[in-house]
Amino acid sequence: MSSDAPLTQQRLLKLTLPSPPDADVVVAELAGRMDAEGVRQIQEEFDQATGGQKPVLVDLSAIAFMDSLGIALLVRLAKRLRTYAIPMAVIPGPGPVAHLLGVARVDRILNVVFTRDDAWKTLGVEPSVG
Repeated sequence: MSSDAPLTQQRLLKLTLPSPPDADVVVAELAGRMDAEGVRQIQEEFDQATGGQKPVLVDLSAIAFMDSLGIALLVRLAKRLRTYAIPMAVIPGPGPVAHLLGVARVDRILNVVFTRDDAWKTLGVEPSVG
């Protein structure tokens, strides 16, 4: 897509699911902007990918910007998974996203960790997954 394309046509938030469907955990890697438009673009696919009965790792290492709608997406997922006692972990990556999650006081709700090894421990899965 050319850089001259209207902003509404550009993909502001990208969701990648690197885990095979038969993996013990869902890994959701997000890149771009977790704002109103970005969340709207991936909401359905994200909900579908994380809607099963498997632990979820959300990797935000490539997020350039996050606002309250990005936080809300993660909190809704955490609450839904907690209802079924399914673990979740979030890797915020270095920088402002980790700080934002701490300031918003959702870091504990989301099980924020800083490495994949810590995520596997939090999720109770083997490190060879994902």
